[in-house]
Amino acid sequence: MIRTTISSGYPFEDTYGYSRAVRVGDQVFVSGTTARVPHLDGDAYVQMTGAIKTVATALSEAGADLRHVVRTVIYIVDMADVEHIARAHQEAFGAFRPASTLVQVVALTPASARIEIEVTAVVHD
Repeated sequence: MIRTTISSGYPFEDTYGYSRAVRVGDQVFVSGTTARVPHLDGDAYVQMTGAIKTVATALSEAGADLRHVVRTVIYIVDMADVEHIARAHQEAFGAFRPASTLVQVVALTPASARIEIEVTAVVHD
């Protein structure tokens, strides 16, 4: 099976030694993704929509899109942000309804990140 790696050009990918996404066969795994500037300066909704845009770009480069997402895992630092995160998630994935897990964590990288999302997609068409 062919393994394809996708980079978003984010410097931490080289520092840490990871890929934004990896496609193996019909499966695409997108690493945990936080918002970037200018979205990183926004509230949880703005950060979530910004992170989803980065995820969507990685999926596209791997030959997939948001409709192929079968699982999301969202990490948040404050449960008070759940409504904002749920709204952004529903707007992006509501028509496809992937399995999803929401986990509260103490902190994320970068320190101003309020959310991080990772996804698994299966290219089914």
